[in-house]
Amino acid sequence: MPQRPARTARVSDNLAERIKRQISSGKLTAGEKLPAERAMARRCNTSRVSVREAYRSLEELGLLAIRRGADGGAFINEMGHDAVQRSLSLVLKLGRTSHQELTEARLLIEPPIARLAALRASPEDIAKLRLVLERQEAALSRNGDFRPHSLLFHRAVAECAGNLPLRTLMNSLSDLILEIVSVIDTPRPVKEGICRFHRAIFEAIERHDEVAAQQLMLEHIGKVQNGIGETLAQQLQRDDDGERDLRTRKPAMRRRRVPASACL
Repeated sequence: MPQRPARTARVSDNLAERIKRQISSGKLTAGEKLPAERAMARRCNTSRVSVREAYRSLEELGLLAIRRGADGGAFINEMGHDAVQRSLSLVLKLGRTSHQELTEARLLIEPPIARLAALRASPEDIAKLRLVLERQEAALSRNGDFRPHSLLFHRAVAECAGNLPLRTLMNSLSDLILEIVSVIDTPRPVKEGICRFHRAIFEAIERHDEVAAQQLMLEHIGKVQNGIGETLAQQLQRDDDGERDLRTRKPAMRRRRVPASACL
């Protein structure tokens, strides 16, 4: 991706910050259309390129919707919690959040979330959480991909907690978790252990035992993250061994004569 000239970057970043401040102060509201690039460039005494870059960066954050066509333009997005979640997920991905950082964040926020869930979960919340858990257990029993169901369980626990900032943060973290676990071949005993922990956490929430729910979630996150770290290390070692084997075999492959019949 080509680098932006330093001056263009500074101007576009400053313009984007000004627009963000106007959104947060309420001067710009959801659905409002911003001036076209040419008009905004004249108003701010800058180039259309800088305006375009500013609009694009705000679109990536979910603050703007860029629409094409005769009725198109740059419109202020409705800043619901989904938009905030997308923005936070993007920031975490662009920041190349490490597995260790992700583990630290989960250990800090998920046990208190489980505690709040046990304190606040309504009968409807518990019914939804039970359904998510049963679907995960069913996926495991038929050797299906249970990873999405596993993450949905953690999201459902956050829903039970009834705290919007924590739910948004949990959902953003789970987007990164799915990226990590999607490349891991999780052994079945580990999957079974995850399901057992989820069942125990669910039962603690169902009986509104906040102490048990928090402690179980703390143990669960610690064990799962240790397992992910070990599995990643083993897979990397296997990949390294495979590459070494391939390098040692290559000379022999080059020396092997091709039979004449193979050319017919």
